[in-house]
Amino acid sequence: MQRIFGAGALALLLAACQPAPPEPVTLSGLAFYSMPWQVKISTVPAGQSPVALQSLLQARLDEVNRTLSTYQPDTELMRFNATPVGKPFRAGKMLCQAVQTALAVSAATGGVYDVTVGPLVNLWGFGPDAVPDKVPSQAMIEASRQRVGWHYLEVQPSSCTLVRRRDIAVDLSSIGEGVGVDALVESLEHLGVRDYMVSVAGTLRVNGRKPDGGPWRIAVEKPDASGLPQQLLKLEGGAAVSTSGAYRNYHEIDGVRYSHTLDPRTGRPITHKGVSVSVVLPGATATYADAWATGLNALGPDEGYPVAVQAHIPVYYLEKTPSGFQEKLSPAFQPFLGERM
Repeated sequence: MQRIFGAGALALLLAACQPAPPEPVTLSGLAFYSMPWQVKISTVPAGQSPVALQSLLQARLDEVNRTLSTYQPDTELMRFNATPVGKPFRAGKMLCQAVQTALAVSAATGGVYDVTVGPLVNLWGFGPDAVPDKVPSQAMIEASRQRVGWHYLEVQPSSCTLVRRRDIAVDLSSIGEGVGVDALVESLEHLGVRDYMVSVAGTLRVNGRKPDGGPWRIAVEKPDASGLPQQLLKLEGGAAVSTSGAYRNYHEIDGVRYSHTLDPRTGRPITHKGVSVSVVLPGATATYADAWATGLNALGPDEGYPVAVQAHIPVYYLEKTPSGFQEKLSPAFQPFLGERM
């Protein structure tokens, strides 16, 4: 017993003498007045303090808001929406790239991802308009659908010129998280930061490794509003990740729950059994991942899975079944799976 106690005491002493694994520097705040953002880096860049860096990153997100918000009449996006139909609008780099990304994913999803779907969103009470007392009539839905159509939006990348070919309104809130993450990453990399994890709400990007030399790990949340993890993901190198779901944002009309995700083909909220979808895109922008997650959420597991596989998008769906949540993931997603939570 004495020898065992001594060995145990020695082991505890040695463990106590080991230095604790280095922890990342963490900065955080609110993006767009409501969404939590967080940055984890190994060290603060030379010439910066944590307070100064946090202020710089917050200012960058405020710039994104001044570019993309539809709640302020003087943002760049709202100025474009007010431009006469057919008149070219010279956009800044941020808006131009966001529209390019949105149109690319709209084409890849057959228009199910559509950044002109605002009239339908408002009709169903998920925009600035009040929640309706009754389910909108088919005539009201069809009238709103006449003002929806991503193919009436054009972008000329070489000159960053945008044109509306019909009186549509563009709403980029579906990729606002991704644009915000990319803006933060751009600022960090400009300062020489190469190892980071940057997130805005459900969209993030990682690069390099954690301070302890290990890969970045994130958890896909259970789609039940519990905040508990469903699946751990292990991310080597650089990757963008985005999760979209219909389980948090909904309301009831006449006692029936309706998702905030609208299908422009029907003009109605989605009704499939998918409750969450996550994508991991190595080497991609967060904006691109954000758009794909939104589009695949609108399509649902049955339609979205083959679309994702054909487009080489690593995808992880969670469906609601009578026995609980069921996973549906593509072979390309397998390498990112970590330990089961």
